[in-house]
Amino acid sequence: MSTNWADYLNLVYSVPFWEAELEKLTSLVQPYLHEPEVGEKFKNVQEMMDVFYQCEDVRDHLNELAELATRASGFMGTGFAAEEKVENMDEH
Repeated sequence: MSTNWADYLNLVYSVPFWEAELEKLTSLVQPYLHEPEVGEKFKNVQEMMDVFYQCEDVRDHLNELAELATRASGFMGTGFAAEEKVENMDEH
């Protein structure tokens, strides 16, 4: 998973492969989880994927907030079709 986690397009293409590999690894590692080294390495892989998904969720949330903030100025900043300004941005 040595990649730029902020590169959205890269992740769109790569994540399905990572998830497929994780699924394969999960089934292959089951008979060996009792071994301390294997169990620890697999735990690290699971934790890395969990952290990745959390980072992805934060990035998506920030993108949604940014989109809402720009909609308040209307289409291309012209004021046309402007929506309400987000008043509670500090709460996010």
